[in-house]
Amino acid sequence: MSEIAVRSEKNLVDRVYRSTRALILDGTYGPDEPLRLVALADQNQVSFIPVREALRMLEVERLIIAEPNKGARVAPLSMKSLEDLYLVRKVLESEAVRLAARRVDPEFIGQLRSLIGQAVSAIEAGEMESGLALHRKFHFALYELSGSEWLCNIIENLWGHSARYVKLASVQARFVCSIDDNHHAIIDCLERGDAEGAAMAMNADLGDTIELLREELAVEVFEVRSGTTSSMSMPDGEMPCSTDGD
Repeated sequence: MSEIAVRSEKNLVDRVYRSTRALILDGTYGPDEPLRLVALADQNQVSFIPVREALRMLEVERLIIAEPNKGARVAPLSMKSLEDLYLVRKVLESEAVRLAARRVDPEFIGQLRSLIGQAVSAIEAGEMESGLALHRKFHFALYELSGSEWLCNIIENLWGHSARYVKLASVQARFVCSIDDNHHAIIDCLERGDAEGAAMAMNADLGDTIELLREELAVEVFEVRSGTTSSMSMPDGEMPCSTDGD
């Protein structure tokens, strides 16, 4: 096979990998959903070979499960996996906050307040995708300030694995209240120069997501089994969080 042909094959594998991964993370392919070789090849307009290679890459990432004679399926969501994932996130993200706390200045604090204010407003307006993007921008602005490229790289990978859980948590009306309260707590500690307090507030933020999902994960499992879908809107009677004050 020529060098050009090899490069073309790698590009096809990467395209199938990226598109399938994105559909898993955004929930289009739900937990335990079968991933059919023929369907994936048709959707991506490729042969079976790039699809098989892409599925192997996703299996290494633990986003899918491949079983002999059964094919591949999306990895299920579970409380055990969530707690394990967030245990590692707490260790790394709290350390990134401690390192970043040494470098914050009033301008950076203002940027964080603006980002989380915009994120909360977007989520309350039902613009979940925009709100979560701003929420992510808040976090990675902070992590990048740590000065550790390795920390940022590993944290980014863990965030990818967290995406399905965050989407599930976001169906709860109190999700936005949790974001508002916890992120302002982080900012307040940073503004006071309290690095340890900021790290603890970060851990509290991650812990709240776990607590939200103790209920929601059970709902998701039921929906996958019954074939129903959940709403992303706020339940009737629920009021959005007030963003007045810090």
